Amino acid sequence: MATSPSVRIIRTVKFSAAHRYASAKLSEEENQRVFGACYRPHGHGHNYRLDVGVEGQVDPVTGMVMNLADLDRVLKREVVARFDHSFLNYDIEHFAETVPTCENLALYFARVLPPHIEVATQGRMASVRVWESDDLFAEVEL
Repeated sequence: MATSPSVRIIRTVKFSAAHRYASAKLSEEENQRVFGACYRPHGHGHNYRLDVGVEGQVDPVTGMVMNLADLDRVLKREVVARFDHSFLNYDIEHFAETVPTCENLALYFARVLPPHIEVATQGRMASVRVWESDDLFAEVEL
């Protein structure tokens, strides 16, 4: 009997955070030229949206890929509790040295979330999408 196709479930969480674009590898003039208003010394904030895709087989008994409560617990602990109302450059160690762009946030979540999600859900984390605004997101397919 053929195996049924994987199904991807996408769960969304939201968090608000501030950041400042600045690179120690650039001079002050280069930072200003490259990052413009995002280089201002006191930073600025966004209401982020994080979409996490997890794939797996649909359980024939429950009709679900996973128990969403398990995924929700991980996302609340690893994302919302840590990132909401933070200043990324100062509160999240990784972004003390890495410019907290939408792209770098997506790469960060793609690296750190899979072990937590895969243990909790028995699914495979397949994608992450970070929305910085209504018209800008960065996406990583794993």
